[in-house]
Amino acid sequence: MELQRIPKIAKYLSMVFLFAWIGRSTVWNFLPIYFENHMSVFLVGVATSLPSAITLLMDIPTGNLVQRAGEKIVIFLGLVTAIFPPLLYYLAFPAALVAGKAVEGVAKVFIWNGGWSLSLKSSDDDVESETVSVFLLGTNLGIILGPIVGGYLIAGQGFDLTFGLWVFTSAISVMVYLAYIGVDRKESLKESMEEILHRKTYSDEFHDVKKHWHDLRFPFALIFLYSIIFSFYWIAIPLLLDKVSGNFAVMGIIFGVAALPKAFQFIFGSIADRIGKLKTVSILSILLTPVLLSMNFISSTVMIGGLFFVARTLSAGMSPAVHAVFDASCPDELEGELTSFLEFFKHSGQTIGPIMAGTIASVWSINASFLAAGGVSALIFCFAVLGVIKTRD
Repeated sequence: MELQRIPKIAKYLSMVFLFAWIGRSTVWNFLPIYFENHMSVFLVGVATSLPSAITLLMDIPTGNLVQRAGEKIVIFLGLVTAIFPPLLYYLAFPAALVAGKAVEGVAKVFIWNGGWSLSLKSSDDDVESETVSVFLLGTNLGIILGPIVGGYLIAGQGFDLTFGLWVFTSAISVMVYLAYIGVDRKESLKESMEEILHRKTYSDEFHDVKKHWHDLRFPFALIFLYSIIFSFYWIAIPLLLDKVSGNFAVMGIIFGVAALPKAFQFIFGSIADRIGKLKTVSILSILLTPVLLSMNFISSTVMIGGLFFVARTLSAGMSPAVHAVFDASCPDELEGELTSFLEFFKHSGQTIGPIMAGTIASVWSINASFLAAGGVSALIFCFAVLGVIKTRD
């Protein structure tokens, strides 16, 4: 990796997101189990999908806000909002749990719309995938270390301590962000909000998407399908492990080890830049499909952990290539606004994934939901191969 060519802003964001995610990750993977103590498995799926559903309503206006007020102030608002969900989860009754997920959605849309736009538009074309990998590195390290620590804490102390850690590290992330990046704005935040509220936000931006739809429909389809699998893991893996094991410390190790490949996404990003983004997606998706299908038949904790590690490795490898396919198709002058549509399709897929898992688990079993995930992976392969064929033509 040519680290010196990676924009500084991507490195700073990576450091901020490490603090934002490490405390959150001590408990986030275990939330479906925590929620299942208070509601049905179907409702756990619905609640888990709620942050992504909330962002569907906010993605496009937030993209406009990014374009007008600037990415930095939008990311700051997201980091501050992210302090509040664990406070609501601590209350431990259904309405508070649902409210916490809704607040998670608000934080998510601000952080990722601003973060993706700021990092992608600052990179050179020939290091796009590697820039994405560095940008995600801090988040990925938090996702690796957090569950391992959290599993032992929850096993010994329960959930309350991890909720406190989430609040603490989220507050630290805000301070680090202010120290290294700041909140300078293109326009007044108040004026930007008023302009968005008084203009035809959705119709204006859909006009831009319609104008470029021929180039954008393919990356939007890929990100939609990829995001179904990405969010499917959120509920399916914790509930499956809880069913066969129930040992939080073991689950934490599995979550942390399975997240390890995300820290090395830059390797897949480098491969995608060399052999082609769509070829990378097609190879990884065809390998992922049988892994997911086989998890329908497994009841061993060790086997589940091993297959989950393989599945997460293949999924993590797809992410830089899938996002780089979008960036290559998107006009630079519309990066901020069209990134909101990227997030829109991503969050559409993320809304479906947990509901799919929760619905199948409530009707059949959590194991059976992996058959549906395998089908989605097969669709990704078909789309990627189609894209490779079209580029040759």
